[in-house]
Amino acid sequence: MGGRFLVALFYLISQWLLGLVHHKPVQVARNSDGEPDGALTHRYIKVEKTLSGRTTDVTFHYVESPARDRECIVFLHGYMDSWRLWRHQFAHLAQVAQVAQVDDRYYVVAFDLKGAGQSSMSYPQRLFPEVNDAGGDYSLEMQADELVTALDQMGVKHFNLVTLDLGTIIGDILAGKYPDRVLRYMRAQQPLVGHFRSSIPQGRILRSRPGARVLTAILEGAPGALLRILYGRTGWRALDGFRRTKQSMSDEALQEAEQEAWRAFSNGPRAGKPGTFACAWAGLYQYNRDYMRYLRDNLDAYSRYTFPVLLVQGTHDIAMPPMRFDGSTGMAFKEVRSVMLSRPFFADGRGLEDGYVPWAGLIPGCTRPLRAEEFFPSAPYVALEFIDAGHFVPIEAPETFNALLDEFLRVAPATAKAPSSGLS
Repeated sequence: MGGRFLVALFYLISQWLLGLVHHKPVQVARNSDGEPDGALTHRYIKVEKTLSGRTTDVTFHYVESPARDRECIVFLHGYMDSWRLWRHQFAHLAQVAQVAQVDDRYYVVAFDLKGAGQSSMSYPQRLFPEVNDAGGDYSLEMQADELVTALDQMGVKHFNLVTLDLGTIIGDILAGKYPDRVLRYMRAQQPLVGHFRSSIPQGRILRSRPGARVLTAILEGAPGALLRILYGRTGWRALDGFRRTKQSMSDEALQEAEQEAWRAFSNGPRAGKPGTFACAWAGLYQYNRDYMRYLRDNLDAYSRYTFPVLLVQGTHDIAMPPMRFDGSTGMAFKEVRSVMLSRPFFADGRGLEDGYVPWAGLIPGCTRPLRAEEFFPSAPYVALEFIDAGHFVPIEAPETFNALLDEFLRVAPATAKAPSSGLS
């Protein structure tokens, strides 16, 4: 893993240098509010104060289908993605409605997350905004509050939640903070209890301000380079095996993702620079300030889920092997120079040597790995499905993902949320 990371870093630097030599400003068109996009419509909504009373400054871009009186499905994409990640799901749901001879079976909403795609990229400091900075607060709690507030302003009180990667990290907190609003939760590509930090070589860089500054500068100079690594489209044989997909992604998917990655800050000290990297680092920096609190917040959120939960994981995502996903492998921790490291441990105790201890007090008295359903004691339904795909399951295996979504939407929501309409 470490050797491949060094190859990836060398590739990123080479692409950055090429960008300096052949610099061409990239103009990325912005959709206007109300602009149609097939059966969808582009919209923008500004949030200045959240439902919990916190002051913020974010304008979300989202696409929506017609018929807001239908049951709502909210889609949240992952890092380096945008609303376009879900295009196969939109087409499928529209086809299902057509077969059923109804105008729309569901009202679908897909956001660009804060700092991604066409959502505003407020950023009051150069690289490391603090929690409670207006517009620069990228804490999970704030992002969850902002999204729910946007939905509330749209008139959406209850919704199904479908997430992937970074969208799942935010969705986990959102669903625990506003469980009365969630009908069902389909979460993909994110382990239930944090990452194994000792096995991620780039973690050392991301925990270092100087390292993050350098890496951000490199990525901002060639925004598409990281996507080509993730998609297996670099043309470097030693590196394309590092992809997080089962197969290389299509030209169309790569082109769309690169276009979104080029979107830049419109004002402030980072004006003109692609925003997705700095915004992602802000979130990493803020929740890594207290890594154990982040993990405790996740477990606390799970305990409040009172709705059906479906866990989905592609089995060929090299950064998230299946054993990490459902808790059947436990989490062991140790602290080294004030940094909390983590790694897996197994039912037979492997992984607990060298000073590592199980769960580190996260789950008092628990010395064994847990099954997926044990994380959600109040959920009426919990299921786990593995898909023969990589990280980008909605694009790589759309038929399988859509079939799981159809089946999950037939699971009865919690009785406390009997009104199934998206509107109150």
